[in-house]
Amino acid sequence: MAVTVVVVSGPIGAGKTTLAQGLARRFGALHLRSEDFLRKHGGAGSRRAHQDRSITLDRETAGRWLAEEVLAALHGYGLDASSRTGRVSRLIIVDAASSEAQLDGLRGSPGLRVVHVHLKAPEPEQALRDAERRSRAMHEHEAPSLIGVARAHPIELPPRAPLEDARPDTGKEARPPEEHSCTPCADAEPDSFEVAWAHPAERAVHALASLAEFVVDTARTPPDAVLVRVASRLGLYGRPGERLVDLVVPGSHDSVDTRPLTVQLAPHYALLLRPGGPDPRPSREEWEDAFARGHRVLVESAGPSASGCIQAAGIAPGRVRRVVLACRSEGRAFDWVGLREAASLNAPTDLALTLAGELAATNWAARRFDQLTDEARHHLEELERVANAPVSFLAPSPEARHFIERRPW
Repeated sequence: MAVTVVVVSGPIGAGKTTLAQGLARRFGALHLRSEDFLRKHGGAGSRRAHQDRSITLDRETAGRWLAEEVLAALHGYGLDASSRTGRVSRLIIVDAASSEAQLDGLRGSPGLRVVHVHLKAPEPEQALRDAERRSRAMHEHEAPSLIGVARAHPIELPPRAPLEDARPDTGKEARPPEEHSCTPCADAEPDSFEVAWAHPAERAVHALASLAEFVVDTARTPPDAVLVRVASRLGLYGRPGERLVDLVVPGSHDSVDTRPLTVQLAPHYALLLRPGGPDPRPSREEWEDAFARGHRVLVESAGPSASGCIQAAGIAPGRVRRVVLACRSEGRAFDWVGLREAASLNAPTDLALTLAGELAATNWAARRFDQLTDEARHHLEELERVANAPVSFLAPSPEARHFIERRPW
């Protein structure tokens, strides 16, 4: 199983780190920074030092240095391309590539599925974002007590999401002293936007747009929209037409205990939900994550309406695969009008029937459908005609611990 590596490229201030942090926070992706890798290779200090070191490493390794660092980081997380297990997400974000050689090195690595996303922004927008970021950094250096105070600036970078496992030592924690002791005026000229933008390494970044699978103009797209567009391109929201939700709905003609059926079906599902119960309703993002992973969901309705149930659960109707209408029958005393009304309201795909009264007395020992009496079989056939749905589950009596399954579920 290949590891998906999303490589982000783009000029200074285009929003690469914002996108990477958003993917890490929202989808649990592993965020790897080329800036951390460059520090390990002596590229500490100013932005220009990083740019110079990147060009040198590209020349010395034909661009393979970035791929080698990414593979080493994956090994540290137990995410080798050949492995089938691992606790950390298999979606990796590399922030960022700055040359065609680096991209070729990643694409040439076995076991990596590389998706290249390029963010672009015009020079005035880049300069504005860079100036705001530098001003923010200076303010935090001069007034550390204000760090962490909420800011209302629209391009504020979100905090990096914590991972389940401690990250391996990539050199980030052991930063050179000058990174901690720099003053607002230190390296002002090398770090200025004009000088950094004119550097050959930065100029080469613009040419990467033609090599990307997906290009987003961040000057015209706000950060949250960039995240949605990229996540959709990566298929992180799942297939919209995949029906993964089954409903158990009590018939409206009488009170039916649906819990025995739910207990029997529960092992077939990843999630079980009863709207209105003590557990909180999953959020929209939690539903999206469940469907993206292909998790099947069983929803036990507290009321007689399937539409009201999915509305209360926050599930789109297009996600529903089956609607199981639970009924209780005592033979001649059965409410046929109520069954027709419930079927018209819910359009069931299956019926779950509990026999009671005289039908239960004569069929309580049945363990298969072909062991039912002729009277019970004829009764089930008529139920199916009225409801226009098959009887897929049968409890021979109200005391039965299990339903008989007519077909594999």
